[in-house]
Amino acid sequence: MPAHYASAADIVALYGEAQLVLVSDKNKDRRPDPEVVEAGLQAADDTINTFLSAQYPIPLPYVSGSMRRIAVDIALYTMAIDRTVRTEEMRVRYTDAIALLKMMAKGDIGIGAPPIDTDGDGVPDTDPNRKRKGRIFDISRG
Repeated sequence: MPAHYASAADIVALYGEAQLVLVSDKNKDRRPDPEVVEAGLQAADDTINTFLSAQYPIPLPYVSGSMRRIAVDIALYTMAIDRTVRTEEMRVRYTDAIALLKMMAKGDIGIGAPPIDTDGDGVPDTDPNRKRKGRIFDISRG
């Protein structure tokens, strides 16, 4: 299970070191402040888990590239909240990330996880991307 859905390295890979420094350098030493980055990544995890918890067990055991990008966009936006560096592009990416999470939570799209072989026979028998019927706690009556 991952520590976070994204990392500082993922932010750098997607947006560059300068962007990470811009949103997280509160002490003005031209380096990312680890506590700011950690808080941003944790806020992204919390947001993702809140949206997906009604449909999936959380935290997710597998992080797809799409989920990682969602986490990065939420973390960047969150880190920039109390700074004057928040841009329109950040807001749009954050809004798009939330829209994707809403679609995942409703089961309209999958979470990007591969099918799972739960019984060890080499054949995947569980697809975490499939929409569940009802809520996770529903009891089937039949």
